[in-house]
Amino acid sequence: MIKSSILTTVAILSFHLSVLSQPVPVYDSVRKAYKAAAAYRMVELQAIGTGDAVPLWMRAGQYGSNPYQGTSFAALAHYVKPYRQDSARDIDWGVGIQLRADVGSVSDFRVIEAYAKLKLKMFEIRAGRSRMISGLTDTTLSSGSHTISGTALGIPQVSLSLPDYSFPQFDSLISIKGSLAQGFMGDVPTNYSNKRDILPGYLHQKSAHVRIGKPGWKTRFIFGGVHQVFWVDGKSLVGPSYELSQMQTLWYVMTGKNYIYKPGSTFTTNVGNHLGSIDLGLELTGKSSRTLIYHQVLYESENSFKQGSFNDGLTGISITNTAPADGKGFRLQKAVVEYYRTANQAYNAARPANHDNYYNHEFIMNGNSYLGQSLGNPFITSDANMLPTLPRGNNPYFFDNTRVKVFHVGLEATVDKVFLRSRTSFSNNMGLWEIVNKFKPVNSMSMSLEAGMPLKKGWQLRAMVAMDNGGLLPNSTGGMLSVARLF
Repeated sequence: MIKSSILTTVAILSFHLSVLSQPVPVYDSVRKAYKAAAAYRMVELQAIGTGDAVPLWMRAGQYGSNPYQGTSFAALAHYVKPYRQDSARDIDWGVGIQLRADVGSVSDFRVIEAYAKLKLKMFEIRAGRSRMISGLTDTTLSSGSHTISGTALGIPQVSLSLPDYSFPQFDSLISIKGSLAQGFMGDVPTNYSNKRDILPGYLHQKSAHVRIGKPGWKTRFIFGGVHQVFWVDGKSLVGPSYELSQMQTLWYVMTGKNYIYKPGSTFTTNVGNHLGSIDLGLELTGKSSRTLIYHQVLYESENSFKQGSFNDGLTGISITNTAPADGKGFRLQKAVVEYYRTANQAYNAARPANHDNYYNHEFIMNGNSYLGQSLGNPFITSDANMLPTLPRGNNPYFFDNTRVKVFHVGLEATVDKVFLRSRTSFSNNMGLWEIVNKFKPVNSMSMSLEAGMPLKKGWQLRAMVAMDNGGLLPNSTGGMLSVARLF
């Protein structure tokens, strides 16, 4: 039910913005070494302890490199060959791989990243699994972008992108960035007319962001949009009555065009699970600070536009201290404040079943998730992470708490050579519209504090504590201690 004209306009503007975040280490001294080096190598050993549940901020924003509950140990190895820092080089290549092995209550081996990329002037072709965030937001301290937040493992994909603002027009007054990607999700559970099946799932992803303002201006404006679709082959899902060819299906996926799944019916719906945001941003550059003010307007279907649910969204401000640092005393490096709201969902009391149940889908049962983890904002809660005493939806949804209000603060600072990062989030949780009379709103608080410092000969020490408290998630506390070596 996505409004096709809007999505097509977004597609024409450019390709797809998928902020493929580079694997940058925590500490400023290491960041500088990474930027200058031809390759980045790191090994890390972690000792982790949690209760029966892993606190939210030990699993959210970790790109799938999260621990399991209980006592465990993890070993990580990371290698990246970035592009050379020579802007005049038109052709270059890079690779990255990060591996994680866990031993404890669950023994597991994960490929966190494995990709290759090729630079052709301003374009980039990338294939494999990358750490990924989509949408206009702060990429280190956000509560989580609505579409893809960097919580789950990256979906293996092939993409063509403009990773940096390019094609400057009118003496660099206007420039664009974005990309187009095709992802492969593996087997996903489906349900069509009570026919349960496991089918290959795919991801279509695109977006474009336009920046208005010359490089030297103190104020610049950003606008754009993100559109992603999870879909399966229609004939495998529905059967012989499905009339679209594979090429037609892909066109319906890309444009959001509606299809009548049941012959003779007047009810139309999208092909696949559509999700996106319309992004607005303002960049402000001061003498000793850089500020980004951003807002993501959420949409999922035509109802998002018809019912005017624009009071749902992610609003944030990120302020970075750009004054020269001397490495002594206390220094506040960055502060992020956000408000995330999904309570409306284009709900209309006259048609209560026709609202936008964010992240959930009628046919694709895992919704906006990958390998059991939410791809989007982690405060939209899966059934597996909620307290078992809370009401669930009438349908077997993956997410049973999609109506939330979240106030979030993230901070980064240094004290001499010690790096500090904190996240504090307060959420009001209202479950699903379909059980609004059963689900009494509950509050929850999630916090984390991380500290790290460089040691001699490339060694680093890092510690983290996190906790959840309230009526949504199990009350839990967890901690992690790690030692790493940069080569």
